[in-house]
Amino acid sequence: MQGAGKLDFVGAFEHGWIQYKSNFSKIAGWGAATAVPPVFFHFSITAGVVLTFVLEGLLLILLANSVICSSRGLKNDVFSSPNLLLNYAKNGFLVSILLFPLLLIGAAAAVIPSIIVFSVFMFTFFIVARDRKFAIDAMVESLRKGNGSRLTLFLFSFIFYAAAAFALFLAQIFMPLGFIAGGLITPYFFMVIYEFYDKLETK
Repeated sequence: MQGAGKLDFVGAFEHGWIQYKSNFSKIAGWGAATAVPPVFFHFSITAGVVLTFVLEGLLLILLANSVICSSRGLKNDVFSSPNLLLNYAKNGFLVSILLFPLLLIGAAAAVIPSIIVFSVFMFTFFIVARDRKFAIDAMVESLRKGNGSRLTLFLFSFIFYAAAAFALFLAQIFMPLGFIAGGLITPYFFMVIYEFYDKLETK
């Protein structure tokens, strides 16, 4: 397992950007989809919470699956398999129930704990998407995979949170602008996460 200093931090951002530009048409739709549930917080807190817990985990797994397929030059045929889509939906909901409360509590208490939680479990969506693992097993695997690379993953997560905060700021000014920013930012950062994931997977 690589140490924090052995992960190519800058290289992951650079290669993620190359992959993002090359595969934009394949992943942009899923990025926009992940930005939809939070929009409902502007209209109703209840609707925002319900849709986030029900849909966001699934949408992030589908985005991760799209990133994996596009990066590897594979056909994304998730909709041709109802059982696979059902598996994603089930595990996406479980990830939402297990992970999102930790992120929210950490953000409410202080932002740093939430960033730490995200840095620990960021690979969960990719593990579910690629290995079809049960949500809890995927979270444990994400925890294990990041051992020895905590500082690098924390610094990445800090930048990701800063970008998300910027999108949230734009949403407060003009909601559609925040939606567009969130839809564009998330796929790029997922490309970078996949770069880290792939490098750790090959070690």
